[in-house]
Amino acid sequence: CMISPPVSQLITMKTEISFQSADHTFRIFGDLYFPDDFNENASTLLPGILIVSGSGPLDRNGNAPTMKLNTSNRFAEHIVSSRSAERAIAVISYDKRGTGKSMKKDDKNLYYRAGMMDLVADAIEAVKYLASDPRIDRKKIIVLGHSEGAIIMPLICKGVIESGLEPVFGCIFYCGFGENVKDAMDLQADAVKKEIRELTGPKGWILRTVASEEKIDRQRKDFFDKVNGPDEPDFISMQCGLVKQSAKWIREHCEFNAQECLAQNISCHCLAITGCKDFQVRDEFCKPEVAHGLVPKALSIEVHRPTNLTHALRSSEGPSKILDINKDYTKMGKLPLDGEVLSITDAWLDKIVFEGDTVASAR
Repeated sequence: CMISPPVSQLITMKTEISFQSADHTFRIFGDLYFPDDFNENASTLLPGILIVSGSGPLDRNGNAPTMKLNTSNRFAEHIVSSRSAERAIAVISYDKRGTGKSMKKDDKNLYYRAGMMDLVADAIEAVKYLASDPRIDRKKIIVLGHSEGAIIMPLICKGVIESGLEPVFGCIFYCGFGENVKDAMDLQADAVKKEIRELTGPKGWILRTVASEEKIDRQRKDFFDKVNGPDEPDFISMQCGLVKQSAKWIREHCEFNAQECLAQNISCHCLAITGCKDFQVRDEFCKPEVAHGLVPKALSIEVHRPTNLTHALRSSEGPSKILDINKDYTKMGKLPLDGEVLSITDAWLDKIVFEGDTVASAR
């Protein structure tokens, strides 16, 4: 498996930025990356990539308080440091509302109150910010979505056009193309039950005793009953108030027809990558014959299904198990991003952004 350069070798110019939230009640903070040798007096405008992260309380680096995956910052550092001056690209990432510095005064539950459409609206504001930078070519803005960020991509593209901005030039879907959150949750629950059912030894017996399939199904039903309660709460509390979950976010995702939205609103160049060892979403949508049907209006669509790629954007040579997710992802977060993913992305950017190749391709 190829690997990306060590972070210590990367040379970037990173500036903290901020912009208004969609509802103009607080500011969203993030980082804007430029190549270190970028000449601000040059007449050439740079293409820009906006990173929209996955679900959970993720900051501008792609990290949660309990899980450091370093996906966004390592991608940004790779893009701005590894490309020639003639093919340079700027990158922006941001703290999701309620995380990092994107906080609202006197609202400690800002993250949990956020619904799917709030996150979409904030991403559109990020596109506006990037497009307003005089160094950026507003006609060549690419949105990269990882996990949930990939799922809500068509809503972002739709909102960008409705806001009067130039259409998104390209979409990069990492680990979420064609997927929806409700089916992903079902997929993950089935994976948990399967692994518990097949686990041998004392650990298997204990898990089957304390987490039987009937108990898992009952807990999921109780969870969705609370989410869909008659009062339609913004968020719910579980485990004696120790754990909170955005109910509004769940409801909006369950009502969202991701594939229908893809077909209607994606009309740009697309790159989609989902690994065969990703147990959080389905890789089948990245089969060429399936992908072309999902985005019939796309100018081009290129798809890849790396054999060992996981949802954490790192490869795993061994078995990928959902019961080991915390242990495995903690280790992966310390590793460089998967070199094959970065190589595929670099080649696509060269072809689509700089060489003007509009021929659809797939693998």
